[in-house]
Amino acid sequence: MQFLLLERITVQNANAISGLTYGFPGITNFLGFAHALSRKAPSQLGVSFAGVAVVCHKHQVHAKRPSQWADYTFALTRNPLTKDAKTAPINEEGRMDMQVSLLIEIEGLAQGDRDTNEALVDWAMQHVPFMRLAGGQITGLASAQVVAPSMQKKALHKLMPAFALIDRSDYLAEHFEALKAENANTTLMDAWLDFAKLQYKAEPLEEGETKAKWLHQPKPAPGYLVPIVVGYKAISPLYEPGNVAGARDAQTPVTFVEAVHSIGQWQSVHRFNNIDEMAWRYSYESPWYIAKTSQVVQAEQAIEPDEDEEEISV
Repeated sequence: MQFLLLERITVQNANAISGLTYGFPGITNFLGFAHALSRKAPSQLGVSFAGVAVVCHKHQVHAKRPSQWADYTFALTRNPLTKDAKTAPINEEGRMDMQVSLLIEIEGLAQGDRDTNEALVDWAMQHVPFMRLAGGQITGLASAQVVAPSMQKKALHKLMPAFALIDRSDYLAEHFEALKAENANTTLMDAWLDFAKLQYKAEPLEEGETKAKWLHQPKPAPGYLVPIVVGYKAISPLYEPGNVAGARDAQTPVTFVEAVHSIGQWQSVHRFNNIDEMAWRYSYESPWYIAKTSQVVQAEQAIEPDEDEEEISV
């Protein structure tokens, strides 16, 4: 299995809001980028792109926090005044700058085909800077190269320091089972919120005193865990082309979907022996269209979600 390494892509004004979460684009943004890249690839190369490993070097959300206990607020652009000299109404948009490296699975490329390798790298260097990633503008691309199986460990070391985002829906499943054993009324949303929210507990300074110090409570599982969006769930029938007014494409069937949320984990790239362990790929089983990484796909055990909260993935 070979991968196209797009090293240190610098992006400005990327979308920092994804579903119910913010702080980093949903994994669907990066798989969508690979799909767009696949559609733009010239036919003479004979390649397409599939799974994507996401490695982050640095990021900065355009947000500010007035005080330690205040909520973060997004730093928004100031739009021009209206013709009546009044402030124009806006929709709040969360933006961020980031630098990421993407390792995109290549299909249809024979190992050792140097001519195609060089042509693919040259094409990527010319076209990727003109694309968008997670809604943001790409302002820089350090390099591109085809990574053969024997080069994977070296390529990962080259990316350090950096962190890779992987799927930890198995943690969500385990925590849900533990909570349900204690309280049969526990929902999957309750389990997910334990990973998503910041929790503090008051500990009295002295017995009987009202003064206390607030202690941060750890997540239900170890590691740098974050709530993420991993795919979609259909919430309507599949409509024939042309039956839905305002659809972008009148030639393709249409269905309405909701975002699916799960748990991800940031891990240092030095922990991985090969890229396949960290590559996200879509799996489809109606009505679910969800992305997972291979190590969780092999180990997970399916849990049937409650009927009223099927947007949370396990």
